Amino acid sequence: MVNIGIIQLCQYDRLGAARRNQQILDHVRSLLCKVSDVHGSKIDLVCLPELWYTKVVKDFEKEFKVIIDSARDYDLTVIPGAFKEKIYDDTYVSCPVVTPSGSILGRQFKIHLFGQQRKTLRRGSKIEVFDIGKLKFSVPICYDLVFPEIARTAVRKGADLLFFPSKIPKTGIYPWHLYLQVRALENRTPVIASNVCGGLFGGRSIIVDLEYDKNTDIAIPKVKTGAAVKEQIIIVHIDLKKSRQMRQRRFANSLITS
Repeated sequence: MVNIGIIQLCQYDRLGAARRNQQILDHVRSLLCKVSDVHGSKIDLVCLPELWYTKVVKDFEKEFKVIIDSARDYDLTVIPGAFKEKIYDDTYVSCPVVTPSGSILGRQFKIHLFGQQRKTLRRGSKIEVFDIGKLKFSVPICYDLVFPEIARTAVRKGADLLFFPSKIPKTGIYPWHLYLQVRALENRTPVIASNVCGGLFGGRSIIVDLEYDKNTDIAIPKVKTGAAVKEQIIIVHIDLKKSRQMRQRRFANSLITS
């Protein structure tokens, strides 16, 4: 069993002044503290949305020190969302994964850039699988969800959970939820997706787990969603043993193995 947290955030723009940036990151730290306090047992992983922080990040370890320290202080693995990060001469939509020791386990770069992102950003080229001991997970970013081969590749590489940091407008919430449920069903893998809320953005962050009926051999999505407009913490418990067994049964019937 693993305990998973989502933090649904507003978009924070008009960044630049060091004091404002620090206030925003301190606010996120307070939410990470609440994640660790709101639930009696240890939270294993917490995920934030895509591009809630709109400034281009040039030195993640320095600029996000508050979040790195929070991961260490609260013994959390933190997926801090995804944001524009400059690495050498290129800028990516990047998701560094922060461990409870405060180290960077690795980065996922957004593979399928959306809209104007294609003109100014560099895309990633592969889906990563992150191993934290008790489970493995992948972090496809927002528009990567639309392409089923991304999720399937991650699961074939051993991912137990799929996290989708996202930034979805209000008009896109319904199809976004459909895509997430389908990815969970077709891969027999729980899906966790955090969204930006407020203004143009629709919130409704979602966790899709699966229930299994042995008599009919049918899996049914078990969905928990957040509010439409407000910042929110959502916590669920996921039985990895159950989903692994479901996945093994489903993939054993597949006629294509690679």
